[in-house]
Amino acid sequence: MKRTIFIFLLAITWPSTQALFTVTSEQDSYDGELHKKITMGCRFSPVEKSQISQLSVIWQRVEPLPVMEVYRLEKGVEIRNVTDGQFQNRAQLLKDELKKFRAVLELFPLQISDSGTYQCIVKHKEADYKKTTLTVRAPYRPVRKNIRRLNNEEVELSCESQGFPLAHVDWSEEELTRWMNNTSEKTSEGTYKLTSRVTVTGNVIKNYTCSFMEEKKTGPSATFNIPGEIPVRSNWSHGYAAVGVISVMCLGLAVTSLFLHWRRKGQKNKGSMSTVCITSEPNLTVTSADFLIPKKDAKPDSFSVSSEVCGEKVEKLREVLMKRYAELDTSELRSGFTLICGEAQFSHLQPLIPGPKQTVLLEGREGSGKSSVSRTLASSWAKNVSSGPVSLSGIRLVILVNFEGADGDFFQVVRSNIPSEADLETADVKNILLGNTDSLLLLDGYRKGDREVDETLVKFLKERSSSRVLITARPGQLSSAGEVITRIFQLHTENTQTENS
Repeated sequence: MKRTIFIFLLAITWPSTQALFTVTSEQDSYDGELHKKITMGCRFSPVEKSQISQLSVIWQRVEPLPVMEVYRLEKGVEIRNVTDGQFQNRAQLLKDELKKFRAVLELFPLQISDSGTYQCIVKHKEADYKKTTLTVRAPYRPVRKNIRRLNNEEVELSCESQGFPLAHVDWSEEELTRWMNNTSEKTSEGTYKLTSRVTVTGNVIKNYTCSFMEEKKTGPSATFNIPGEIPVRSNWSHGYAAVGVISVMCLGLAVTSLFLHWRRKGQKNKGSMSTVCITSEPNLTVTSADFLIPKKDAKPDSFSVSSEVCGEKVEKLREVLMKRYAELDTSELRSGFTLICGEAQFSHLQPLIPGPKQTVLLEGREGSGKSSVSRTLASSWAKNVSSGPVSLSGIRLVILVNFEGADGDFFQVVRSNIPSEADLETADVKNILLGNTDSLLLLDGYRKGDREVDETLVKFLKERSSSRVLITARPGQLSSAGEVITRIFQLHTENTQTENS
């Protein structure tokens, strides 16, 4: 009798048990690496193929607070305007995996601040969710070592490396580990620059090794050979070095003075060949001349790159960007557009290209096609197009930067728009942009309001050596960058369509 009742109850409850919609996490935790790519997934109960397009998927970072929206799909439609600024243009759902009943989030390039607890929510008539944890690390770099003579008997040994989380430094001598002096500095990317210093006797033959310990694992290390690596002290060499430095500085000043004198003389002989262009910003009038005529109160350049950027990094970045931009969709660019600069009008894009160390602003209402212009320029460069809407031959690098959801300083924003396979850090990007590489920055959709971005952008525009910059923005969004604009265009089209630019 009991068995009969059990079978009866099982039979009537089985349909409701089968109808229960559940979500399970594929992993309890994930480990990611700074600037690399991570995929996190959750599985959900099978649904009919015809119902895949009716699924809703939401990925959120729920810890640390506040809760941040990472990605949202509502019944097959991506909802981008709810994505938190930190994850803009970095998060996407692998939609093909939905057919396998998996909701897989792809996040790249990873940032240290991405670490936390994530929640995967899947809705189909019913809804369920599961949580998983992401930890982003940055492996410590090869150790940079330095030896400094303190006096006739003692020298200071120092080891420096950078990574995340904060590491512990061990020296080969236990006594040195007890007496070491460690300092750490947090970088703009959230990593730690860790330096360890010890003092040793310089006249004893011995090897000393420093090791960076990453969570009980031995990371990079460096060995000092004492006294073999101690720099030789020579009063004569110091004197000659000082004389040499002074001589080079004097020669540099002389050459610079001659160049500036020649440039001023050349500028005076130039006729007035400009059309006045007025921006929507108050009290700002600029020239549309092909050459940048410096203002009377212009300040000399104040920045010089401390070290040359490795040629291989520039070449690798160029290769990666050309491959990426060659695939851009430029079909949205309308033929019926007009560029207006003062009384001058143009129906092609060539006048938008700034000269070295010049900044051009393209203003247009929402939906006017500013983003399409930026994509067309990047695509033309990547495809090495010498004819058509524009020619960018001779420009070494073109970098397209989307300011939607910009976070951090200007160089971090640029870095976040560079594919991870370029293997560049923010410091590398800064050196390239401030150096002598002939580059064109396309700053698409610039908006005022973020103080850190505004201030670092203006500083860059004033201190760059040769970079060209084209800014696209809605009228009134120029903010404090207006003082370094060379010329300004307004973009007009026959039909205005909604565009996030």
